[in-house]
Amino acid sequence: MSRSARSLFFFVPYFLYLALVMEPLQWLVLWPLVRLMPARRRAIVRAWLRGQLLLMLRVARAMAGLRVSVRGAIPPESCIVLMNHQSILDVVIGLSLVPGPLPVIPTRARYRRGVPGVSTLMALAGFPFVSERETPTRAELRSLIAAADAVARGEQSVLIFPEGHRSRNGRILPFMPAGLRLVFRHAPHRPVYLVVADGLGHLGSMAETALRIAGTTARVTVLGPYTIPAAAGRVGPFIESLRERMIGARQDRPSPDLAPVPRAADPRPLH
Repeated sequence: MSRSARSLFFFVPYFLYLALVMEPLQWLVLWPLVRLMPARRRAIVRAWLRGQLLLMLRVARAMAGLRVSVRGAIPPESCIVLMNHQSILDVVIGLSLVPGPLPVIPTRARYRRGVPGVSTLMALAGFPFVSERETPTRAELRSLIAAADAVARGEQSVLIFPEGHRSRNGRILPFMPAGLRLVFRHAPHRPVYLVVADGLGHLGSMAETALRIAGTTARVTVLGPYTIPAAAGRVGPFIESLRERMIGARQDRPSPDLAPVPRAADPRPLH
């Protein structure tokens, strides 16, 4: 079977599952459940989200031969996670690596609707939606601050793609620091972890994933924790140091001006 045929063998059934099974279940079961038990909303959605992530990874492994190996781990605590952005699988992999409170992702507003199963799940989880304009609206700013405050209280975690866009050549793009500064300011005592993924650059769009996911091998490194500096003047250099560490990890060697990156003895499969 060719790579594109094997990729479609996974992608088409999974897309049908999203549209015909996951989407109706969320409207008919999950939404009523979280409205009946609002105090349990995060726990309910976290369990559902984690189950869906594991299902997707296991089905992709069985049907398309997807392999994801991970060095390092994030402990089950409320935290801030930064990840580089190569593909649409980054969201699945990144969320699956956050074992603590419900992780949310600041997400572009165009994904609020139109992606079966996924758009509804993001709304259930309370992902803050932001437009692509340079300055966020007041409503967007309020949702970002509310998410950061929930992280500060230990109620959830946040996963951020600080480059803002997918990298087409795999290199770590310059960070967009405004969102990072806001989260760091509102959750200054939460640990920061880095997730660096490589090997996924050929899956940058839905069409590429549908035709090229088969046989993909992704290598993921988790770094941290790092402490947000108390002095406001040190936050900018701190953000740049995080980017340099990600660059060093992706090149499988530490940056020359940084301490060696800690690594687990052997990578573990993610499934």
